[in-house]
Amino acid sequence: MILKQVESQIEIEFDSKKEAEIILRSIEPELMDSPSERTQTLVECQENIIKITITAMDSPSLRASLNSYLRWIMLSQQIIELKN
Repeated sequence: MILKQVESQIEIEFDSKKEAEIILRSIEPELMDSPSERTQTLVECQENIIKITITAMDSPSLRASLNSYLRWIMLSQQIIELKN
């Protein structure tokens, strides 16, 4: 059996809506240029939660894309913490 597509959805909760919005704005340039041509990504901000949905052609592409977005979010959060 061959998988045709895989999908993952994660939600990351932040301390405030403002923090979630700042982090979303910081990763927006990456959203314009997907890490892989084999994936499609939707990122939404709902109150203090960032929701990421990734649809990929295969599991390695899904994992690579997910890792990229999580690294960008973690880096953005670390920068915010440095400023406080």
